[in-house]
Amino acid sequence: MKRREFTLRLGAGIGAAAAAPAMLAQEAWPARPLRIIVAFATGSGNDVMARLLAPKLSEALGQPVTVENRTGAGGMIGTEAVAKAAPDGYTLGLGTSSQLVMNPALYRSMPFDLDRDIVTIGLISATPLVLVSRKGGWSDLRALIAAAKASPGKITYGSGGNGSISHIVGETFKKEAGIDLLHVPYKGNGAAMVDLLAGTVDLVFDGFGTAGQHHRSGAMRILATNGRRHPEFPDVPTYAEAGVSNYEAYTWNCLIAPRATPRPVIERINRELNRALSAPDIRKRIESFGAENLGGSTPDAAEAFAAGQRARWVPLVRAMNIRIE
Repeated sequence: MKRREFTLRLGAGIGAAAAAPAMLAQEAWPARPLRIIVAFATGSGNDVMARLLAPKLSEALGQPVTVENRTGAGGMIGTEAVAKAAPDGYTLGLGTSSQLVMNPALYRSMPFDLDRDIVTIGLISATPLVLVSRKGGWSDLRALIAAAKASPGKITYGSGGNGSISHIVGETFKKEAGIDLLHVPYKGNGAAMVDLLAGTVDLVFDGFGTAGQHHRSGAMRILATNGRRHPEFPDVPTYAEAGVSNYEAYTWNCLIAPRATPRPVIERINRELNRALSAPDIRKRIESFGAENLGGSTPDAAEAFAAGQRARWVPLVRAMNIRIE
């Protein structure tokens, strides 16, 4: 055998041997439990979605999948926890428009870079945000607007925190309706809804999934919804029908991971996420939220969707000059 031929064959053999442990390690994934970090409080719409998907992913992957709430700073703390986690496929995040669109618009400096540190695995759903009034509040949206104009800054609305999506849509609503409301930030929409139920705050922007049961019981009143009427709540008009045209209030979510997570792992999680979203029980629950099921996306399509949302909303939100305290 010629020396050069031997060298080439030996090099190929060494390369194959060196690659083998990496391949075996990759094939062994997942070898231990996974976690999904939710950047908002227990009971919030995002928390509910994560806890809905976790058992399906656990069953498919053969490992426990737990949900961990890391709240604060409008989702910044939870997002940073994902961005700075080991990129080994064991830490995922329930990403939302608050984290991936609104925060880049509100904060000129963040402790991570979305393009450098975060990858979008797949889309989950897009959910209308309804305007909910406390019990004994206003009969409809027009009555609320009239009351707010008569008493500027006296009517309160709770949100999931400064910079959260429920804060942004609240400020946008004020602008479009021509009224002044007093913002009361909480550590998550779940806490805001608790205080709405107690009558401590007057209004909250949330989803049908959390507000619907209270609307049915009469403990709260949903004044308006985004897009189109919910088939299970036909008495709730859209914002346009209720007198506020050219206004949208919605949120969307996805699964995210540290950017350097191996592509085969991202693709595996994407497949299992899409399989979970196609399950009849999951589809039914998402429909009950009045949401659009976005299952079926590829990682590349999910990345493009998030980038497109930032391109649309970041300039608009920055133009509003919202102050983050």
